[in-house]
Amino acid sequence: MKLSVVNGILLSPLTISHKRKSITLESMIIDTGSAHTWVNLDVVENVLDVGPEEGDHIVTAFGIGGRDVANRKRIDQVQFDNFIAQRFQVDFGRLDVDIHGLIGLDLLTAGNFIINLAKMEVYQEHS
Repeated sequence: MKLSVVNGILLSPLTISHKRKSITLESMIIDTGSAHTWVNLDVVENVLDVGPEEGDHIVTAFGIGGRDVANRKRIDQVQFDNFIAQRFQVDFGRLDVDIHGLIGLDLLTAGNFIINLAKMEVYQEHS
């Protein structure tokens, strides 16, 4: 899959599905420095029911922007390129920037993805 570069940041779409509803998030940052995939709650809360439920965990993330709190929730499905992960944990929180979220190392390693910067592509390695 081709990656977009906007202001020096790698962007790619991600589709998440939960409770029979789906949304495709077009402006997800490919972030190998993020341990977990993080979705901007402001973008999805009117489409998906991702409010806190029993079994969810409140987590704190630390990064360049400081400290943020999120609801870590196991959602029905995440699709990145042709890779589909069922019952995948995603962090839902607020972001002060105009992006839809971060595709973290958890999803990139689960799908065995390779990021080819020479071609600005991401694809799965098949063993």
